[in-house]
Amino acid sequence: MQVLRQLPHQHQLASSPSSSCDIKSIYASEKVRDAIRDHEQAIATSSAPKNKAKVVVLGDSGVGKTSIIYRHRYGAHYRPVNATIGASFVSFDVGDARDDMVRLQVWDTAGQERFRCMVPMYMRNADAALIVYDVTDRSTFEDVEKWLKDLDRSSGTEDANVFLIANKTDLTEKREVSEAEGKAMAAKINAKYFELSNEEPHLFAAILSELAEDVLQSRQQTSQKKQELTLIRKDNVALAEDKFDDNPNIQLKSRKSKCCSML
Repeated sequence: MQVLRQLPHQHQLASSPSSSCDIKSIYASEKVRDAIRDHEQAIATSSAPKNKAKVVVLGDSGVGKTSIIYRHRYGAHYRPVNATIGASFVSFDVGDARDDMVRLQVWDTAGQERFRCMVPMYMRNADAALIVYDVTDRSTFEDVEKWLKDLDRSSGTEDANVFLIANKTDLTEKREVSEAEGKAMAAKINAKYFELSNEEPHLFAAILSELAEDVLQSRQQTSQKKQELTLIRKDNVALAEDKFDDNPNIQLKSRKSKCCSML
């Protein structure tokens, strides 16, 4: 820092034998910083997952969406203070090898009615959704299908992976929604069913892992369908060309049209 303060007085440095050494030292340190920065960027680029997916977390206010996400991110000691306004997101890299790793961008959306009009724009292009309800509050369970309808209407994604999460299952004495009811709802909306509690917050990691696998599998199936459709189109085009060549009437009409066009 002392050398940097002396830099404005370059005429004084030039007259001293050590001035050139000071300038070279500054130049060398800047080069080292640039090299380190480039190296860090190269590592970040090479280690970044090839696959990314957007996940929206839906559910009424107070069901514990924010707690689930941020306790997994920052530890069991985390306690949210205020209700979520609009949405926020946290990224999780799930998987071992880079080719199989998925970066999940998990969006925590607002559940309060006054902010609900803002949620649909966060659902756009969602690859998956976690619909959360509170087992101690039946009204949050009854709203599950409403959230699913909002997702189908706003996501713009066909066949998004849906996981239904029953939260606060450790509060057994206050429970209003049974496990059987939760599983029946999951079957009805074609979703996978999971239960979470404060006593087992680590289960959310397993949910994210399974979700990442489902996203990759869905993308592979979509890619295969596109390849099959491309092959079918090519076969149809080739078949049409063969029929055209074998039909002399079509060829004759084609020649006449060319002749007339010349006139």
